[in-house]
Amino acid sequence: MIVCPILEDEMIYNLLMDGDEKSLYLVRNDNIRMLLPKLEKNSLKYTMISENDFITRKVQFPKEKYNVVMWLRSMGLHSDPKILKEAILADIRSIDGYTDGIMLYYGLCGQALLGICDWARDNIKTPLTIFKDKHGKICDDCISVPVGGPDAYLRLLKAYPGAIYLTPAVACSQDEFMEKNDLFKGLELIDMTRTEFMKFILDSAGYKYALKIQTGLGDQEHFQEECENFVRKYDLKLAYLGNDWISKEVVDGTYAEAKSFLYRKIAKL
Repeated sequence: MIVCPILEDEMIYNLLMDGDEKSLYLVRNDNIRMLLPKLEKNSLKYTMISENDFITRKVQFPKEKYNVVMWLRSMGLHSDPKILKEAILADIRSIDGYTDGIMLYYGLCGQALLGICDWARDNIKTPLTIFKDKHGKICDDCISVPVGGPDAYLRLLKAYPGAIYLTPAVACSQDEFMEKNDLFKGLELIDMTRTEFMKFILDSAGYKYALKIQTGLGDQEHFQEECENFVRKYDLKLAYLGNDWISKEVVDGTYAEAKSFLYRKIAKL
């Protein structure tokens, strides 16, 4: 699992819904701070492994077990689609052939990962999947995933124009996003705080309100509070998306495909 922190709640959901016995491994790096308490709260036991040991293939996984590696990448990669693409392709190449399958907890993310599945089929040995709908369309981003894919996302954009969307992960990781995103670096040179610059961006883009998207995942204890903090901080109104918009179809379907890679491997043995 190569995971954007904004989609780590979907990763936890997949692991909890998977009833098979498995051994979990978490790659140690600077991107796991928000994940650790969630793993503990959900009683997901794991073994911590060094990132260097993982990418240099020094970790020996027991072949008789179902092993899942959680590798979280920096939110800061989203500051530039080119940087994100190069980083993810490098990650994939570094573990090609080391695992039996790769699941990307990402969407297109500004078209950065457009064509990633075709690229994988032509360039690596390991089967790979990414969040996509039942028609095979890759989800646009972390909002497209919980509403069921690109078609539903387009309907959402038409139904709620002028809104910034808040899932639990988006709302509860505001500070983390600003801290790691290069977009917010060097603001002292223009005498603006991160909050002031973010408000300038939202105002310039014409956002009028924030839309709370209740996925049912993640930090439910602080979700409402963080949504209220967000609209208060940026002088927006808060609206609520109906539950009939929410779907686990993308998350369930893509995980099932990723797991099928293991069954294929077993069938060849």
